[in-house]
Amino acid sequence: MNNNLQRLDLRQLRHFLAVVHTGSFSMAAENLRLTQPALSKSIRSMEQALGVRLLDRGPSGVQATLFGQRLIGYSELLLSLANEAVDEIDALRGARRGSLRIGSMAAALRQLIPDALNHFAVARPDVGLMVHEGTNEVLLPQLFAGKLDVVFTVKPSEILNEDFEWRLVAREPVQIVAHQSHPLANREHLAVADLAEYSWVLPPLPETDRLLLESLFRSAGLPKPVIAVETTSINFLTSMVSRTHHLAYLTRANLQGSGLGLVALDFNEILLTRDIYAVFRRKGDVRPTVSVLLKEIERSSDTGASASSE
Repeated sequence: MNNNLQRLDLRQLRHFLAVVHTGSFSMAAENLRLTQPALSKSIRSMEQALGVRLLDRGPSGVQATLFGQRLIGYSELLLSLANEAVDEIDALRGARRGSLRIGSMAAALRQLIPDALNHFAVARPDVGLMVHEGTNEVLLPQLFAGKLDVVFTVKPSEILNEDFEWRLVAREPVQIVAHQSHPLANREHLAVADLAEYSWVLPPLPETDRLLLESLFRSAGLPKPVIAVETTSINFLTSMVSRTHHLAYLTRANLQGSGLGLVALDFNEILLTRDIYAVFRRKGDVRPTVSVLLKEIERSSDTGASASSE
């Protein structure tokens, strides 16, 4: 083992992050309830152990060096894991409640996650819950940094981070939708070609469902769907479709919960599904609280039993 690692401890990492986040030794020392000389000594000890300078003082405050910038993400992850371990042990011995920080794409927050959390709260009333909504671009970096414990989302077309484990937990039908006043709303047995003249409100590429939609158009010998607006917001998407003749796609749960006069169009030849994955920051044993939540999600979803075995 590198001898330098034996000289670093969690206390020093907390001190380092406090200075980075405040940009000031004096403010960080006040927040940590330390004297400024004691904090400076702690940082200097880290720098000596690593053999590099981590922080630079400048006219605009304290800035992390190139080495310090690289250390920030690892420090946040290590401290998060340490807090997670303490939470789990304290929860197991009944000393205090644990916590579970969940990230989720918007589509899963309409029904899948709320249904599961209602049952989870009965099984683990000692666990505090925090739920964040976002896209993969926002949630996955937070997962890697240890700020989230699990993320529920669709798998991107390319997996860029091999440190994540993806576990399929649910498969939801996806329906092409329009406002009830749309010319296609009352027609039966529509084909892909019937959609070609209308514009769409869709998530930006490379969202998996959009790639599948474009594949359907391509298979029918049609150009790509014409995009009126790209958005990551379910609320904005449903609002736009309710006011126009644009088309979009939604899960059944989001369609039923929109309350804006949207209807699913009638197709024989189009069958779209969305796979929802639970994503973990690292491979290995899953936290007990996360395992309980996964069981509740699999119980809430129509395909939970089959999803868990894939």
